[in-house]
Amino acid sequence: MENRIRKHTIGWLWALCFALLLSSCVNEKQGVSKNLIEDFKHPPNKYKPMPFWHINGELTTEGIHQQMKDAKELGGFSGISVLPLAPKKNDRPGTTPEFLSAEYLNRFQDVLDTAEELDMEVILYDDNDFPSGMAGGKLGELFPEHTMKRLDKVEKTITGPANLSERVPAGQLLSAVAMNAETLERIELSLFIDKGVTKWKVPEGNWKIMYFLMVKDSYHKAYPVVDYLDTVAVRKMMELTYDVHKENFGSYFGNTIKTTFFDDVGFWKHPRTWTGKFNEKFKELHGYDPKPWYPALWYNIGPETESVRHAFFNTRAELLAEGFPKLIGEWAKANGLKDTGHPPGNYDPTPIDMNGDIFKFFRHTAMPLTDAIIGYQFGQNGHKLISSAADYYDRPVVSTEIYGAYKEKTFDSLMLYRSVMDIFSRGVNFVVPHGLWYNPEQVYISPLVSPYSEKIAPALPAYSEFVGRSCMLLQGGKRVSEVGVFYPFEELAGWYRFEDPDNPRQGFFVSPETNYQEISGLLTNDIRQDFTFIHPEYFLDDKYEIDQGSVRLNNLENAQNYKALILTGCKVISLKTLQKIKEYYDKGGLVISTGQLPFKSSKMGQDEKVQTLVKEIFGIDPKAPLTSKTKHNDNPSKGKAIHIPHPNEQNVSDAINTSLAPDVQFSPNPILATDFGKFNYIHKIKDGRQIYFFSNSSDEPITTEVSLKGNFELYETNPHTGNISILKDTEHLEKENKQYTKANLKLAPVSATFWISN
Repeated sequence: MENRIRKHTIGWLWALCFALLLSSCVNEKQGVSKNLIEDFKHPPNKYKPMPFWHINGELTTEGIHQQMKDAKELGGFSGISVLPLAPKKNDRPGTTPEFLSAEYLNRFQDVLDTAEELDMEVILYDDNDFPSGMAGGKLGELFPEHTMKRLDKVEKTITGPANLSERVPAGQLLSAVAMNAETLERIELSLFIDKGVTKWKVPEGNWKIMYFLMVKDSYHKAYPVVDYLDTVAVRKMMELTYDVHKENFGSYFGNTIKTTFFDDVGFWKHPRTWTGKFNEKFKELHGYDPKPWYPALWYNIGPETESVRHAFFNTRAELLAEGFPKLIGEWAKANGLKDTGHPPGNYDPTPIDMNGDIFKFFRHTAMPLTDAIIGYQFGQNGHKLISSAADYYDRPVVSTEIYGAYKEKTFDSLMLYRSVMDIFSRGVNFVVPHGLWYNPEQVYISPLVSPYSEKIAPALPAYSEFVGRSCMLLQGGKRVSEVGVFYPFEELAGWYRFEDPDNPRQGFFVSPETNYQEISGLLTNDIRQDFTFIHPEYFLDDKYEIDQGSVRLNNLENAQNYKALILTGCKVISLKTLQKIKEYYDKGGLVISTGQLPFKSSKMGQDEKVQTLVKEIFGIDPKAPLTSKTKHNDNPSKGKAIHIPHPNEQNVSDAINTSLAPDVQFSPNPILATDFGKFNYIHKIKDGRQIYFFSNSSDEPITTEVSLKGNFELYETNPHTGNISILKDTEHLEKENKQYTKANLKLAPVSATFWISN
């Protein structure tokens, strides 16, 4: 009897174990499909890195085949972007055969033939060297009238009363203005100019006589570059490059060639870039003649200064957005391709003298790209600008050009991972390393990211698999972001002026009040609360819908729902934007101000209305000196407005938590010993599946408990190995009528993991 009971018990236990095992297998299969398991283990080629291939030497059929074979088999790269180079000083060769010559096109055919043989992809880089828009020098040779222009100011001071009679300086005259140095009175002088001579009776006082002239730009890197703001000029350039590639290689479009790449399209080294139809565009956008207002580009002209500068720089941003990037995007789409690329300084604190407006720049680009170069973590707080623009436009792929100009001595196999993990957490999901070199013994721009680098070659295959697995999970879907941070374009434009002696360098001249990038770093690296930048002009679109206590970004795929809006430090804001923020506050929304409150409008004559609205929302006079205390204001609809004069991790976190239960929370929130490396996350929802990416680019191990909003069964997917397993020891609980899932996270130094739901 005892034996029968024992045998029955043992049999029952075996059956139970088998049932549990079977149940586990079934659940795992139900939660993670066989295709996902296989693809994660061996990611498809389209998700793997596709580096630049700098051609610093003579292309040969044999060299092309061998180097592409090595890139694929030894580096794990699934594609390349052929980057022809112009000759450099110090006997550094450019590309031969000459760009777009018959011999060059033959060698490019060799590239495509090899790509087909090796099942590789070729990204069509659009020029010879960078920036894009030179057509390998042919534009300057054939169409010199279509090269870049700049705005010059020729000025003299004259004391009246006096008679002025002088010839207008050389160049296309856009405006001539006399401004009284004391009263700032301005007189537009066009009525006093006849046949190129100015004749004017100067009134009493000291007067600046200013001529604003458009001239051909004299600075160029390799060859003269196109006038990016002029669609006629850009089309001429495209005939010399894009159309030549289409004529010769159009049959490869959409298969071997799926992507085009443009580089550094903007104002780097050309901060006063201008174009002939500027005044016409200005009047179309803003409804008044810009000629009397040109002095504001250099000087304070009185209370209208900021609003006028905003109008000028907004006009230039529109001209750039509707110039080169629009025409390239339309061409690519018409030819079955996707375009990617970037302007200079896309991560810098100000876009005004670099790219106009980073949101507008990417209006027509299929795959917005952030330029993660110069050095590790350089510009890191600005990378979310590019992914936020992609969020607004509902673009599923965000690219990066990465590693270029890192010092070789700082670059190793761990740096491959540090940089790319940080950028993944900021919304990137396609990687273009910088890169391969045809002659690896003579690299002009370090580091060498190549199977010919003895230092990192052994790490490249695993790195390429890591990137492929990560991009496979991160491309597309919906990013979960419950905090919107306003991009202070009006403040940046209202502050900037040409040739200010205090301008430290292009991309960095911002007002003392500007702190939006500091808030970006605070949220991402310290509080660890994901967010999205919101362009104040786009906030007025119907895509942003205000509901009770929330703002919805209504996209088809990447929809987002913000429970808190942050207004960073600024003096200037759009009245219409502020009115919509007030509407959100009146409907129970949480508005947080971090620093200076705005008191000037981006349009003339509306300053008092801005000040009144700010007082209604925050209960504070925005012109009063900042205090040290946080101020709370609320309304009967449960709206909350919190003004934080001096933001830090604790007071910003406390403010957010007044109305928002974090989507992802860490206990304890890890504190790293140094700033070298970061602990970050990103949360996406894709095909109904929750996807969490956690990355540790530091040299410290991290252990913390993670609390996720929602009730999930989770799988740990390791992008380093390709393994997928059930996440053990998860806990499900309810708090304040909300479901949560908790689990322990352990990350070794320089490592990452995904948690995905069933």
